[in-house]
Parts: sequence; C-alpha cells; structure tokens
Amino acid sequence: MSREGWHGKFHRGSGEAVRSLRLTAKLRDFHKSAKVDAESNKELEQWNEMLRNDAIKLCQENNFNSGFFEGSDNNCVVDAYELKVRLEHILERIALISDAASTERPSSITGNLFIGGALAARSAYTLQHLGITHILCLCSNEIGQSDSQYPDLFEYKNFSISDDEDTNISSIFTEASNFIDHVEHMGGRVLVHCFEGRSRSATLVLAYLMLRKNFTLLEAWNTLKRVHRRAQPNDGFARILLDLDKKLHGKVSMEWQQRRPMMKVCPICGKNAGLSSSSLKLHLQKSHKKLSSGSVDSAMTMEIQKALDALKISRGGSVSPTQRQSMDD
Repeated sequence: MSREGWHGKFHRGSGEAVRSLRLTAKLRDFHKSAKVDAESNKELEQWNEMLRNDAIKLCQENNFNSGFFEGSDNNCVVDAYELKVRLEHILERIALISDAASTERPSSITGNLFIGGALAARSAYTLQHLGITHILCLCSNEIGQSDSQYPDLFEYKNFSISDDEDTNISSIFTEASNFIDHVEHMGGRVLVHCFEGRSRSATLVLAYLMLRKNFTLLEAWNTLKRVHRRAQPNDGFARILLDLDKKLHGKVSMEWQQRRPMMKVCPICGKNAGLSSSSLKLHLQKSHKKLSSGSVDSAMTMEIQKALDALKISRGGSVSPTQRQSMDD
C-alpha cells in the first residue's frame, strides 16, 4: 500500500477522517496537560490500540518487516508506530536522567546515621539503595519539604525548627537522640535532614555524638566535617553546643571561628534561595519549572564560579573551628 493509497483511504469515506483528526487533537492535548478526564483517556487508549492493530495487520497483509525508516513508501504506518514507541522510550530515559540529576547522596556519619538536606530527603531511590529506614526531619515548612515525605517507604519523626540564632534547638536533643538510638537498636538506618543539611541537622548530629557516643565537641566536629563538608551551625546553635561540651566534659574542647555565609541569590528572579548550592538548585527546579536541565546547570556553574572567585579574594576567612588550649571553667 503506497502513501497515497493510505492517505486516500482516510480522506474518502464519511466520518473516519473527522474521527481520526479529533482523536489526534486529543492525543496532542494529552501531552500538554497532566489532567485528562476518564472519557478522553479511554478514547486515547482506543486510539493507541487501533494504531497498533492496524500496523500489525498491514505488516501481515504485505509481508514486510517493521523496519525503522528503511526508505520504502510501503512502511509509512509501521515506521510511524515504531517511531512513536521509540520516542516514548527516549522520553522515559530522559525522565530517569532528569530525576538522577536531581538527587543527592546523604553523608554517612556512622553505619546507622546519615545527614543531608531536603534534596537528599526526596531522593527516594538513593535512600532505599543505602538502606535508609527512618527519617528525622527538622524543616519548618520550607520549600521542598512536602516533596520529601514518603510515609509508605520510610518512618518519619518531624520537628519544626527554625534556623535562627535565638532558636532553642537543645529542647529536642533528648527526644531526637532517643529516636536515633531506637533506629540503631532495631538495626535500621536514619537520615537526619533540614533544608540545606548545613545548620540544624549538623547541630543535632553533633549533639547526638556528644550525648550518646561520649564525643567532645572537637571530636564530633572532626567526625562530621570529614564526611559532610558543608556542615556549619549558626552562631546561636554553636553557643548551645559549646555549653553542652562544657557541661559534659568540664571544659570546652574548641573555639568557634565562624564566618557568616553568603546568601545564594536566584539569577532568574533575584530572590534569596538559601545558603548552599543545593538550596539554589532546589529553588530553580521548584520555582522555575520551565527551565531546562541545561539552564539549571548553567546557573549552578555561575554560582560555583562566584564562590571560587570569592575564595581567591579572601583566603584567610576559614570557617573551620580550631582547637583551643585547655580551657578552665
């Protein structure tokens, strides 16, 4: 059957051409909108089934293989269907690649304790691969929190803690530590996360290591910083940790030399996006959904270059605390 004969078949007759055009329009609309009513969805399924059956029938009647653009006019319908299948397969792979680019591997503190940000908390496949069974969330309704909850996959313990210097984060130390201990004793693994994985989660992990593992603050800090470099409690949380260190060990094992971090500003809308690169990336993905993955990567590259330039300008401003000489009460 030639191309002309195939097209003629549908342009002659009474209502077949009109029905085909109507279904084709609905098929096109289906890819533009996420919501499709049940009737339209049923017709779309019938359309796909009809196309598949016609292609198979055409193959059988004309005794040719379903080649992919083999250069023969006889293969127009089969090639169109095969192209559709291959394009769908490509789109599925693109979606998987996009999801993979939007994941974050949490940092392992001990065999049972991990730390990360909201991006890590919503990376469900990565968390399952690591054997995470429980998640301790310290977010205070920030962007991305609702997308980071999978109650059918993980058991959650949620605390609403603001990343402010005057917040009394020590009020949850005991309850949160009990939760982590419970997970460890049952052989599970727990992810502690806040929005950026920088201040609140780092403070809680440090407190847990001091309270339950008998670490000094310096020992806990070195353990955390070795595997999670962006950890940096705010000044108020740092004072709480110093007080806890003195209370547990009779002296403070380190002094805190913190430089206030620079806020990441979205290059698209100019809004503050957080203190870390991962928070900026999350903001771009959530607030500017029309951006391609390439545009997001370009924006991230710009921010990384700014950070490198800032380091060249001011190399002396280390944010790492230094060990202190023995401090008396």
